[in-house]
Amino acid sequence: MKGIMIVLIRKTNAMATFNIQLNQQEIAVSQASENIFIVRLPEKTIHLERRQDNEGASHWFEEGKDNETTQTSQIGLAIETKLDS
Repeated sequence: MKGIMIVLIRKTNAMATFNIQLNQQEIAVSQASENIFIVRLPEKTIHLERRQDNEGASHWFEEGKDNETTQTSQIGLAIETKLDS
């Protein structure tokens, strides 16, 4: 007996939202895509981009910038820790 299989795929734009601890403060983070995170710091909201080097190590950049700062690195590590838990 032959049949037809129908597969429905639904793509949503829903973002995963979670909190991280940074400098003894709870910071809200939304994951916009696999490597883009919206981080709501007390002083401003930043879009953080995770990039991997040729050895597979993650580096964290404010979207549109080419340098990893101490702050973006700390936030990225907190995000990775949360996602791995």
